[in-house]
Amino acid sequence: MLIVEKRLDVLVMKALIAGFKRISLTDVHNEPTFTLWLCGCNLRCPFCHNWKLAIGDREICKPIDINYIVDRVISTKKFITYLHVTGGEPLLQLAALEEIFRGVKDHDVSTSLNSNLTFPDRLEYLLSKGLVDHIATDLKIPFDELSGLGRESGVLWKKFIESLEVILGYNVIFELRIPVARDLTLKYIEEVLSSIERLLNNINNMYCIVNPLVGEPLVDPRDRDWARRYCNPSMVQVYRVAEIVKERIGCKVYVKKWWSFGS
Repeated sequence: MLIVEKRLDVLVMKALIAGFKRISLTDVHNEPTFTLWLCGCNLRCPFCHNWKLAIGDREICKPIDINYIVDRVISTKKFITYLHVTGGEPLLQLAALEEIFRGVKDHDVSTSLNSNLTFPDRLEYLLSKGLVDHIATDLKIPFDELSGLGRESGVLWKKFIESLEVILGYNVIFELRIPVARDLTLKYIEEVLSSIERLLNNINNMYCIVNPLVGEPLVDPRDRDWARRYCNPSMVQVYRVAEIVKERIGCKVYVKKWWSFGS
């Protein structure tokens, strides 16, 4: 969504955002970022703690002048590696996202996109313009369950695969995140990886983050009952998932530790 207002014969372009953090040390692995949250999402992940901005809650989602955002990023450029845009799903606001990325790259700020990768055409458009330097995504296993879409998820899973194929053609850094759901991810991971490991092994500049899903009290998930059942896996499960990833995919693997959930 690109919101355009006219003020004194000047066009003001706006993006629908939920906020930003000028210096974050948690959104891209080992890199400081200016992190911007765009509103809207096409998935319904039950563990999502940003679900209010994903549904466009008007109490937190506000139209903000793109020039204002770009100016804030530029003023922080000495302290960050990337402008990291997340959500929600940023590709839903493609025109606004393009303007933001173009604005900061004009001032030599590198860009990072956190996407669910279900819009391959929009992703390729930005990549073809040289507007994205780093991409992060979650490999949701199993996709039908973790996307919250059930039987309707098949089409979007194919779009995810298409996006991986798009990334193959560009020299970007790729952060593949694997959220671990208790008693789910470990059950299905080998089956899923067997279907896409050849593709993943051909992506250059890729690393993997194995990330235990957390629920209450650290976050406010969309579906609390689901989170109580599947969040907070044991570290035994988390490390086993990491071992499988190391065995099947030729990339560095890091484990994110929120706390020790038990053995």
